[in-house]
Amino acid sequence: MTTVSTNSQAISPLVTAGEALISTVSGYTFSENAVKVSSGVTSLLDGLFPTLASKVGFDMERVLIGATEVLTGLNTPLSAAKTRQRVSQTTAITNGA
Repeated sequence: MTTVSTNSQAISPLVTAGEALISTVSGYTFSENAVKVSSGVTSLLDGLFPTLASKVGFDMERVLIGATEVLTGLNTPLSAAKTRQRVSQTTAITNGA
């Protein structure tokens, strides 16, 4: 039997982590309207989560939490690599390379 929490907040953090990763990779900043739409949709999905999770045969909340951790984990080194790259380019330019 699958136990489903009634107030899961597993979807919103996943979407936030995905948005952060997209921003890091692309340099794109989401508009205020895009953030509002995203927040509304994720809020709706968070509300529907117990129903959605009851339809699957696995612990959907833990899967979403794990996916969130993966996206956050990917964002950390990508962000660091992009920051380091900018510093290296700046150093090369100022040193006349």
